[in-house]
Amino acid sequence: MSGLTEPALDLGRYRTGGWCVTADEPLSFRLLGPVTALDGTGAPLVLGGPRRRAVLAALLLERGRSLPVERLVELLWPAPAPSSAATMVHGAVAALRRALESRGGPRVLVTRDGGYAVEVLAEQLDIARFETALAEGRRDLAPAPGKAARLLAQALAEWRGPALAGVEETFARAAAQRLDELRVEARALRVDAELRLGHHGAIVAELETLAAEHPLREDVCALLMLALYRCGRQAEALAAYRRLRTVLAGELGVEPEKRLSDLHLAVLRHDPALHPGPAGTAVLPAPLGSFVGRGGDVDRIGALLRAHRLVTLTGPGGVGKTRLAVEIARREADAEAVIVDLAPLADPALLQGLVAEALGVRAEPGQPLARTVAAALAVRPALLVLDNCEHLVAESATLVQLLLAAAAPLRVLATSREPLGVPGERVYSVHPLSIPSEGESAEQAAASAAVRLFGDRAAATGSGFTVTAANVALIGELCRRLDGLPLAIELAAARAATLPLAKLVDRLNDPFALLESVTRAADPRHRSLAATLAWGHGLLGDTERSLFARLAVFPGRFDLAAANAVSGGPAEVELPLARLVASSLVQPEEQSDGGMRYRLLETVRAYAAAQLDPRGHCEVAEQHAAHYLAVAEEAQPRLFAPRSGPWLARLHTERDNLRAALAWSFAHDPQRGVRLVNCLWHYWDLRGARDEGLYWVHKALTAAGSGPERLPLLSAGSLLHLGRADLADSEQWAGEQLALGRAHEAPSWTGDALALLATVDWARGRYDRAQRRYEDGVSLSLAGGDVWGASLAEAQLARLHRDRREPDAARAMALRALAHAEEPGESTARGLARDVLASIEHRWGDAEEAARLTGEALALYREVNYAEGEASALRSAATIALGAARTADARAAFQAALEVCRRIGHRAGTAEALEGLAEVAAVTGSSDQAAALNAEAARLRDETGIPRLAGD
Repeated sequence: MSGLTEPALDLGRYRTGGWCVTADEPLSFRLLGPVTALDGTGAPLVLGGPRRRAVLAALLLERGRSLPVERLVELLWPAPAPSSAATMVHGAVAALRRALESRGGPRVLVTRDGGYAVEVLAEQLDIARFETALAEGRRDLAPAPGKAARLLAQALAEWRGPALAGVEETFARAAAQRLDELRVEARALRVDAELRLGHHGAIVAELETLAAEHPLREDVCALLMLALYRCGRQAEALAAYRRLRTVLAGELGVEPEKRLSDLHLAVLRHDPALHPGPAGTAVLPAPLGSFVGRGGDVDRIGALLRAHRLVTLTGPGGVGKTRLAVEIARREADAEAVIVDLAPLADPALLQGLVAEALGVRAEPGQPLARTVAAALAVRPALLVLDNCEHLVAESATLVQLLLAAAAPLRVLATSREPLGVPGERVYSVHPLSIPSEGESAEQAAASAAVRLFGDRAAATGSGFTVTAANVALIGELCRRLDGLPLAIELAAARAATLPLAKLVDRLNDPFALLESVTRAADPRHRSLAATLAWGHGLLGDTERSLFARLAVFPGRFDLAAANAVSGGPAEVELPLARLVASSLVQPEEQSDGGMRYRLLETVRAYAAAQLDPRGHCEVAEQHAAHYLAVAEEAQPRLFAPRSGPWLARLHTERDNLRAALAWSFAHDPQRGVRLVNCLWHYWDLRGARDEGLYWVHKALTAAGSGPERLPLLSAGSLLHLGRADLADSEQWAGEQLALGRAHEAPSWTGDALALLATVDWARGRYDRAQRRYEDGVSLSLAGGDVWGASLAEAQLARLHRDRREPDAARAMALRALAHAEEPGESTARGLARDVLASIEHRWGDAEEAARLTGEALALYREVNYAEGEASALRSAATIALGAARTADARAAFQAALEVCRRIGHRAGTAEALEGLAEVAAVTGSSDQAAALNAEAARLRDETGIPRLAGD
């Protein structure tokens, strides 16, 4: 790693915005590593010598169960035990009690049933958390591999070294062996989950390491063979099988089990079943029902897309544009298909970020976001579906035109109530479904698309409804009244379980419903849909009507807690929400973790919103913003603590609601907006959404006063500018922060500003001043209690010493960074400290230690989805492997880094990975391949303007 292509976090730092855990929080204990007890703030307690730690370990392994003194003596001493053993056990327990109760709080080491016990909850002990996450990951591996991968990464993140390190008694070694076996299982299951998700390139190097460490494990060998084969490395996959077969025969005298020999045969035959599914499947929404009556449309639109790069589906609301677009994307075989729903987006300034987010592309240092997106699409054939463009027609047209001009393989399918007006656009008007004419036979009527759709959706209610010769005429009349609009038909069909067909038709003759619909829309098709919504709305009770109107505040998906928050009353909303779901007015969506979220179709949402007057709108929007501020403030401190990955994921799940809460807050309650920004900047930075983060930070600074409330905002803005390599802006903001921090005697913010300025100095080659500022910044951060921020600054200072070829100073500072990072336990800081220390060890120390540290950094970066850090660690692993002449490992790791960088659109990182692959090719004698790879890297460096530094 070098220069601005190292992880973006190397160019900044984080702090918790003044938050700290109170001493009232419970103790926690760690056995997956050195035996440690932490107080409520996360600070380690002084436990004393090995005997006390052994007693504590024995009691924690039996969590909650009383161990007699005699049993503790047996565990701590081989027979015969010394005569004073019982006295020494009592003394160790007394000393442990003093240590555990030194910070206040309830007693956890208790005397019970003639012995001693440690009474703690499962969440207070890392072994319990590890085993719970492992069990859940094992359970969810097949049905929900994404969830399983996250759970297993959380499980592995609990480890901080060999289990029960420092406790050498026999009981501890036996427990450690069992735990180490579970750790290996967790590692294997996690890479299995990643493989199921199609991430074979990213995990093949890790699998090779795991297979080398455990050469007798057939499950690991099978995963490695599959990953290698999917990476186009058939010969190496076959070689892995041969190695295992040789080892099994030599060590155990057995042959590989049948499933492995079957896999070997499938690799030899290039069995198509070995390949993962289509690349775009995972990003497409699940269909809301079977696809009925649009086969001809799909064929015609498919032909248009093959001939033209931009096709726009137009038509009124409820005609089925979105369902049709999703089905076309689902059938896409030649390219990755990605759908972007623009309906939740109110602010056009965030359009580019929304598209980048859907594609997995992150802001690239020194480059406009649209150009980064275009460059990423230029090397990955894709069908981009932009859904619901009507409120952002001009902005969508501008972005589409730019992307099509720069990315030749790209095709775009848009849905809108009007064309985009881009040159080369082909417009396809989506019409209602075919409806039966009056006087048609029952067979002819039943064959019409509208009647088939009604029958399909009515049957889905579980009522046993079927289309028959006796009822088809009424169904046909209903479909004609609804003009064949799919959404109107589906809403009517949802009532088939509770209302006779004749009453459904009569409801559409209600003059009041029709009068209401006429006032709402001039288009006849909109009138029929409004009439359907009006009579469906009329069938609701008062509670359901009120909730339905209030749910329009959600721009996208929401959960039950959020629905409760905006309900406007003390009653639970679960039952009325279930009734809205049964009426098809609200769509339920089961999540991979088993939870449930809900949404309103955009046309239904517009109708629901019209049921509230302006005062009601304002009240519900305020409740919505208050709820999501509470969500963000609950998450914020946990982002800087162990196991922050699920909290980051929760914020990402709620991103549409958080954007809406920010927009409303800055329009009506700017201080609430400031509080939201202070909670979210870390999430924006880790997700690479720095443009969006800066957009909101600018608004927050405008709303903030001139006092110390500006400090966290200036810090966040400076950091986000650093991530974009906007050095001048970062320096300006950090300079203001420094002056303000000194004026208000805020040491942690002053130290933070110095570290930011030091990073700018380092990037500009002003190493002496950078070193002074880092050193002063670390001292002030520690004085202000910001250990986490100090650890990041120390890691950066260690890197500076490394780059100045000062090994002793670099190693000492990296070790300090590592020690400080362990205190809060946040994964990004822990990963960065290991990343930098690994590079120092590789250059001047122990290559095996460097490889171990790099592997740990990689796992930590993945836990928080820090893709730039993941790519950096993979390149480090590749460099270490190349230095040890393990060219196959080096190639695999460089290839994995290349895939990560291409996925997120990081061209400078892509260039580094290509250069690494070129070096591997040169070492293995493939000079032509090396030249081609270097030429491609040089082209990318020309595009980004980031040169290859001397010594890289």
